[in-house]
Order: sequence, then structure tokens, then C-alpha cells
Amino acid sequence: MNLMETIHLHKNDFSKTERKVYDYIVQNPTAIETATITKIAELCQVSTSGILRFCQVLGYKGYKDFRFDMLHYLHQEHVEVNSENLFDELTSKYLSVIRQFNNIDQNKLNQLIKQIKNTKNIYIIGVHYSSLPAKHLVLGLQDLGINTYFAYEDDLLIYFSIEGNQNNVSRFFDLTNASKNTYIITLNPKPKLLIENTLILPGYTLSKQSIVDLQSIVVIFVELLLNMFHNTLKED
Repeated sequence: MNLMETIHLHKNDFSKTERKVYDYIVQNPTAIETATITKIAELCQVSTSGILRFCQVLGYKGYKDFRFDMLHYLHQEHVEVNSENLFDELTSKYLSVIRQFNNIDQNKLNQLIKQIKNTKNIYIIGVHYSSLPAKHLVLGLQDLGINTYFAYEDDLLIYFSIEGNQNNVSRFFDLTNASKNTYIITLNPKPKLLIENTLILPGYTLSKQSIVDLQSIVVIFVELLLNMFHNTLKED
């Protein structure tokens, strides 16, 4: 029995509050990828205690353990789709990921925008497929009058990586002791490269099911970032 089947099995065991959590998670299981317990509680319109009780009914000590198993379930899930409906199925999955953008850490996002605005030199890097959103951000900032240069000690470094590791970029930079001016933008909710300023985007499960890295989601994020940054210029 997989996790989702277990959740359905306990449907009648949930209280009225826990039933709100059940309804939301059944309809939006991939939201667990990026949402903290506080965010899930907000989305379900319950308290964090309600989330904890929901997890405990399922046999977990807390949300962290439940989230771990849910991520495993999502990453192992392989649904056979009729080829005639494949386009609709894929479109639905992409839209589901985009709806999770409100789970992105807004504080870190606003902090990044502020540093883009106030830092003299900005260096943006992405390797292989991840170079697509990196180049997109470079061109977008250049259109707004922001140039990019080679990164020095006090420069702002923005690194795109779907998996959130240093394998591809290690020949250029050592990010294991990254400064406060370094940001990593990734889809992996548990990146191997641990950096304080990490922005986790939704879509990791879908990326694992795709034959290519899911750069479209990152490009959409870049376009949102550029629009938010441009809005701060209008405020001056």
C-alpha cells in the first residue's frame, strides 16, 4: 500500500480540522515538495497543530517524517497515460507546478531583488540545461541596464542548478564556503549543496518524470523575478 492509499484509508478517522488537511493534500500532493508546515497550515486554513495531528493519525511523529515519505511517494510515482491524452496530462502537471509558486520563500526572493539592485557587479552562472535560465536572466537584466562581470569577492553570484549540487560548476567555482552574496536557485527540496541563500522552486517531481531538466519552470521564475525587480526601479 502506497502513502496516498494509506491517507485514503484513514479518511474517516480524521477530525473536521484534519479533514481540511486531507482534502488539500489529496488534491495538491506536490505542494508538499516546497511547503513548510507553516505554509501547509496556511493553505489548509488550519493551525500547525492541526497539521501535526493529521500526520499523527497516519502514524508519523510529525510533519517532517510525513513529508519525507510523501516526497518518496511522489518521486516513485509513474502513471501510465494514454498517448491521446498525453498533451492534456502534461499541461495539467505543468500548471499544477506553476500554482505552487506562492510557496517560494518570499523573504529570500525580496532579499535577492534588493541585492541585485544594490550590488555593483553581478555574476550569473548555469551549466548545460541550467544555462538557459541563467542566460535569460543575464539578458533581462542587461535590458534593464544591469551589466554582468567576472565575480570577485564582493560580487553577487547567482547559480542555477536543478539538482542543487556543485558537480558541473566545481571546475569554475568552489561553492562549499559560499558567501552571503551567493544564491542558488534549484528545484531540489534537499539540495546537496548547502547554501544559506537557497531559493527552492516547485517542480522537482515533474522534472524527475521528464526526459529533460525542467527549465521552463525556472525560466518562468526568472521572468517573474525580472518583473518584480523592474517594479522596484519604478518606485525610485
